[in-house]
Amino acid sequence: MGICLLLISFACIFAIFFLRSTEMGAYTNLRRSFILSLIANAGIVFIYNETASFFNAVNTTSALVFWIAEALGASGLAYYLHQSGKIDLQKLGALKGAFRLAGFGTTHKTIITLVALLYLLPLLFLAIYAAPNNFDSHMYHLNRILIWIYNGNLDHFPTMHLQQLYLNVFAEYIVLDTVLLSGSDQFSGLIQFGAFIGSICGISLIAKKFGLAKDGQLLAAICFLTLPIGIFESTSTQVDLCGCFFFIAFVYFGFELLEKKSALALVAMMQSLAFGGFSKYTILIFAIPFAIYFGVRILLQYRFAYAMKVLGVALALMAITYSPFFYRNYSLFGHVMSPLQNTPFASEELPAKKHSVVYTLSNVVKNAGLNIGLPITSFNQAVDKQIRAFHETIGVNIDDPDLSIDPFSVKYSVHEDMIPNTIHFWLIVGAGVLLLFLPLNRDIKWFWTCSALGFLLFCTLMKFQLWSTRTQMPLFAMGAIMIACVYSLKLRWKAIYLIVPLLISSLPFVYGNPSKELVSINFVTRKALGHIPIAICESSAEVGKVYEKYLSDYYEFPGKDNCHPLKGWPDYTERTKIFALLEKAGYYDQDRTSNILSMKRDRAYFLSNPDNYLSFKEIRSHIPTDRNVGVMFRRNVGYYHFWSATDNDVQRPGQMDYIRYMKELAPLKNAQKKFCYEYILSDDPTLIDSFIPKGNIARIYSSELLHLVELKKTSCEKYPF
Repeated sequence: MGICLLLISFACIFAIFFLRSTEMGAYTNLRRSFILSLIANAGIVFIYNETASFFNAVNTTSALVFWIAEALGASGLAYYLHQSGKIDLQKLGALKGAFRLAGFGTTHKTIITLVALLYLLPLLFLAIYAAPNNFDSHMYHLNRILIWIYNGNLDHFPTMHLQQLYLNVFAEYIVLDTVLLSGSDQFSGLIQFGAFIGSICGISLIAKKFGLAKDGQLLAAICFLTLPIGIFESTSTQVDLCGCFFFIAFVYFGFELLEKKSALALVAMMQSLAFGGFSKYTILIFAIPFAIYFGVRILLQYRFAYAMKVLGVALALMAITYSPFFYRNYSLFGHVMSPLQNTPFASEELPAKKHSVVYTLSNVVKNAGLNIGLPITSFNQAVDKQIRAFHETIGVNIDDPDLSIDPFSVKYSVHEDMIPNTIHFWLIVGAGVLLLFLPLNRDIKWFWTCSALGFLLFCTLMKFQLWSTRTQMPLFAMGAIMIACVYSLKLRWKAIYLIVPLLISSLPFVYGNPSKELVSINFVTRKALGHIPIAICESSAEVGKVYEKYLSDYYEFPGKDNCHPLKGWPDYTERTKIFALLEKAGYYDQDRTSNILSMKRDRAYFLSNPDNYLSFKEIRSHIPTDRNVGVMFRRNVGYYHFWSATDNDVQRPGQMDYIRYMKELAPLKNAQKKFCYEYILSDDPTLIDSFIPKGNIARIYSSELLHLVELKKTSCEKYPF
């Protein structure tokens, strides 16, 4: 399989880094080499993607040729270094001791083993097995990858969803290569999972820099491992965790550079900063205080000449990384980052438009409010009321459109994009308060000052959004280190006392992510509790007959409006019998098959768009796999979930692509490419009536939300508006 080429490249680069390092222990070297290998492979991905794009050769063939050559080159380099005596491959045997957890006590071995078995292996399984179904991924992350492959380049293209063009792209660059080499999106989740493991390694290494022993390093790692939003993102094709990893790597190598001059640490530090911002612009905001701190320390320690060298490397790597993408943006939008508001391309405006102390305070409180919700409605309403009262006191409109994109509310949502990190938030607040009174190493206090300032800058510069728990991940990454520092260095409590509650409380998120459940949590919980409905409603007369056959002793038949109420509330034993009958009657079929193992992959793609699944399912069978489909949408949305449910193989002859888009996109080179189609998928029948010649319509298949037009003869027409 082509995907193995990426793994071979990573393994060879890892071996070189691991064997070239002679100054540290096996565990430190293992973690550091893993991080360096991720950064190096990311750099190689960047080189291939941009080079292939220049020659309009972003395709499976060029990817295979490149990565075969790269894997051979990396293997050859490792062999050459071994033969020349610069590395000894036999020293890789030291990894055996690391994997056996040599040097750890029984308690630590038990924790690490349980984490591997109960956390990491299930998440790795989900990253590979589960269909990518994140809403944003379908709207633009994966959709843009599909179109890049169609076009053979990374240039901008005609689309109905402008975020596919101008939003950060580097995480998608890496995913692109997994798709090209594997021929599907099967391994696309490995990018975020790899970033998750890399982040854990980086956090524990920073903890070591601050003098924490194995116990404290493990605690720091567990604090991040159990972060709910991190768990959810580790198996998705979102980009926040990828950006967070590069931020953590930037901070780690920054501290390494302060210990001694190192070309490797300097390049890794600055390239991580570039890739982090290229994955998610908000990473640069969180990095500003650290960049200033490192800059001042480097200037004082190594003097002006070396500080200028560091600055030069940073600017050079930034320029190399961002120039191609910024050029594409500027050529189309007249701006390097996003469309200007006074142009036809005007889109969402994410930066805050007003700035003052009270406005920053408002967004700090609102962003904190995202992480204090509990699954208790009355509690959330009470906290929401207090935050609104606070805003009235300071004279700020809580939903001021200049400061917020979404209306504020305190809630508890088990959603892949916005789950709160409640426990971790309060641990960080508690550690922050203690930090004010406890004497700690000056570097630790500066570290937390930079982390807190990064969050303040984020709240000052960016509008409030309901899904910002994921963009706050750098704060929680640094907070994990601070929690471990305060807990281990000053409170001196055993890490196990905090590790065990964190692991237990976060374990349900591993198995019960609604977007990819390993266990049907709702069904299992209801069955255990003997929870039965107070009324059962039928969807058809046929279903009603089945319910009556099994449940007439417990529910009233016939009932009003096709709903049959429970005759009386039974005890637990009786409820378990009723539950079994409901299960036999098929009442729980949907809940029982909600887990990813019981679900067909085509349905799994639509877990974030269930209504679209039902509508598309009605018409999907009418699309042959070797036919092209023109996408004529009224709404500004992506179509990846429709394409993937039709056929998940990027090599298939049939394609989907936009045929309706803004006329301002028509001059793009990719818009000039011919795309012919036999079918049209639309979300608005008036578009079909207005633009498709009736003489070329063979038939129209309609469902509640979608319409499929079968054409009599192939069309290559496009419809800019």
